[in-house]
Amino acid sequence: MKSVDTNILVRYYAQDDPLQSSLALRVFSDEPDLFVTKTVLLEFFWVLTQADKFRFPPEQVMSVFEHLQGLPNIVIENELSFRTAVAWCHAGLEFPDALHLAASAACSAFLTFDDRKFSRRAQRLNLTPICEIPT
Repeated sequence: MKSVDTNILVRYYAQDDPLQSSLALRVFSDEPDLFVTKTVLLEFFWVLTQADKFRFPPEQVMSVFEHLQGLPNIVIENELSFRTAVAWCHAGLEFPDALHLAASAACSAFLTFDDRKFSRRAQRLNLTPICEIPT
Protein backbone atom coordinates (compact mmCIF):
# COMPACT_ATOMS: atom_id res chain seq x y z
CA MET A 1 0.00 0.00 0.00
CA LYS A 2 1.16 3.52 -0.76
CA SER A 3 0.30 6.66 1.18
CA VAL A 4 -0.60 9.92 -0.55
CA ASP A 5 0.42 13.45 0.33
CA THR A 6 -1.87 16.46 0.39
CA ASN A 7 -0.64 17.70 -2.98
CA ILE A 8 -1.75 14.44 -4.66
CA LEU A 9 -5.27 14.93 -3.27
CA VAL A 10 -5.32 18.59 -4.29
CA ARG A 11 -4.26 17.82 -7.87
CA TYR A 12 -6.74 14.91 -8.10
CA TYR A 13 -9.70 16.99 -6.96
CA ALA A 14 -8.82 20.49 -8.19
CA GLN A 15 -7.48 19.45 -11.61
CA ASP A 16 -5.58 22.73 -11.60
CA ASP A 17 -2.22 21.62 -13.01
CA PRO A 18 -2.30 19.73 -16.32
CA LEU A 19 0.73 17.53 -15.69
CA GLN A 20 0.35 16.84 -11.97
CA SER A 21 -3.43 16.44 -12.20
CA SER A 22 -2.99 13.84 -14.92
CA LEU A 23 -0.45 11.99 -12.79
CA ALA A 24 -2.75 12.14 -9.76
CA LEU A 25 -5.60 10.67 -11.82
CA ARG A 26 -3.29 7.85 -12.84
CA VAL A 27 -2.26 7.22 -9.21
CA PHE A 28 -5.90 6.97 -8.16
CA SER A 29 -6.78 4.64 -11.03
CA ASP A 30 -3.67 2.44 -11.02
CA GLU A 31 -2.91 1.89 -7.34
CA PRO A 32 -4.89 -0.93 -5.73
CA ASP A 33 -4.81 0.70 -2.28
CA LEU A 34 -3.97 4.23 -1.19
CA PHE A 35 -3.59 5.27 2.44
CA VAL A 36 -4.60 8.75 3.61
CA THR A 37 -3.43 9.93 7.03
CA LYS A 38 -5.43 12.20 9.32
CA THR A 39 -2.70 14.80 9.12
CA VAL A 40 -2.98 14.85 5.31
CA LEU A 41 -6.77 15.24 5.63
CA LEU A 42 -6.33 18.21 7.99
CA GLU A 43 -3.88 19.85 5.63
CA PHE A 44 -6.11 19.08 2.63
CA PHE A 45 -9.03 20.76 4.41
CA TRP A 46 -6.87 23.79 5.14
CA VAL A 47 -5.63 24.07 1.55
CA LEU A 48 -9.13 23.84 0.09
CA THR A 49 -10.68 26.32 2.55
CA GLN A 50 -7.84 28.76 3.28
CA ALA A 51 -5.41 28.86 0.35
CA ASP A 52 -5.98 31.91 -1.84
CA LYS A 53 -6.25 29.72 -4.90
CA PHE A 54 -9.33 27.82 -3.68
CA ARG A 55 -11.32 29.22 -0.71
CA PHE A 56 -13.99 26.50 -0.93
CA PRO A 57 -16.79 26.58 1.64
CA PRO A 58 -16.45 23.84 4.30
CA GLU A 59 -19.63 22.10 3.09
CA GLN A 60 -18.09 21.67 -0.36
CA VAL A 61 -14.99 20.14 1.24
CA MET A 62 -17.21 17.74 3.19
CA SER A 63 -18.63 16.60 -0.17
CA VAL A 64 -15.07 16.04 -1.41
CA PHE A 65 -14.32 14.05 1.76
CA GLU A 66 -17.43 11.93 1.28
CA HIS A 67 -16.41 11.22 -2.30
CA LEU A 68 -12.92 10.27 -1.15
CA GLN A 69 -14.36 7.88 1.46
CA GLY A 70 -16.43 6.19 -1.23
CA LEU A 71 -13.50 5.35 -3.50
CA PRO A 72 -12.85 1.61 -3.37
CA ASN A 73 -9.06 1.85 -3.16
CA ILE A 74 -8.87 4.46 -0.37
CA VAL A 75 -7.94 3.53 3.18
CA ILE A 76 -8.30 6.36 5.68
CA GLU A 77 -6.39 6.36 8.96
CA ASN A 78 -8.85 5.81 11.80
CA GLU A 79 -11.76 5.97 9.39
CA LEU A 80 -14.40 5.84 12.12
CA SER A 81 -13.17 9.07 13.71
CA PHE A 82 -12.93 10.64 10.25
CA ARG A 83 -16.53 9.66 9.39
CA THR A 84 -17.67 10.95 12.77
CA ALA A 85 -15.85 14.25 12.20
CA VAL A 86 -17.50 14.70 8.80
CA ALA A 87 -20.92 14.06 10.36
CA TRP A 88 -20.19 16.56 13.13
CA CYS A 89 -19.17 19.13 10.52
CA HIS A 90 -22.59 18.75 8.95
CA ALA A 91 -23.97 19.43 12.45
CA GLY A 92 -22.01 22.68 12.72
CA LEU A 93 -18.49 22.01 14.00
CA GLU A 94 -15.39 23.08 12.13
CA PHE A 95 -13.54 20.11 10.64
CA PRO A 96 -10.28 20.38 12.62
CA ASP A 97 -12.17 20.63 15.93
CA ALA A 98 -14.48 17.79 14.93
CA LEU A 99 -11.57 15.54 13.99
CA HIS A 100 -9.70 16.30 17.22
CA LEU A 101 -12.82 15.54 19.27
CA ALA A 102 -13.74 12.39 17.34
CA ALA A 103 -10.17 11.06 17.65
CA SER A 104 -10.46 11.55 21.43
CA ALA A 105 -13.46 9.22 21.74
CA ALA A 106 -11.76 7.00 24.32
CA CYS A 107 -11.11 9.97 26.62
CA SER A 108 -13.35 11.36 29.35
CA ALA A 109 -12.95 14.98 28.20
CA PHE A 110 -11.32 17.15 25.56
CA LEU A 111 -9.54 20.11 27.17
CA THR A 112 -9.22 23.36 25.25
CA PHE A 113 -8.43 27.01 25.90
CA ASP A 114 -8.97 28.08 22.35
CA ASP A 115 -12.59 28.04 21.46
CA ARG A 116 -15.59 28.61 23.72
CA LYS A 117 -17.82 28.56 20.62
CA PHE A 118 -16.57 25.05 19.79
CA SER A 119 -17.11 23.89 23.39
CA ARG A 120 -20.65 25.30 23.53
CA ARG A 121 -21.57 23.84 20.14
CA ALA A 122 -20.22 20.38 21.08
CA GLN A 123 -22.10 20.52 24.38
CA ARG A 124 -25.33 21.60 22.64
CA LEU A 125 -24.96 18.66 20.24
CA ASN A 126 -24.34 16.35 23.22
CA LEU A 127 -21.08 15.09 21.72
CA THR A 128 -18.59 12.96 23.57
CA PRO A 129 -16.11 13.30 24.97
CA ILE A 130 -17.25 16.51 26.61
CA CYS A 131 -15.28 19.67 25.94
CA GLU A 132 -13.90 21.39 29.00
CA ILE A 133 -12.18 24.69 29.40
CA PRO A 134 -9.76 24.50 32.35
CA THR A 135 -10.40 27.12 35.01
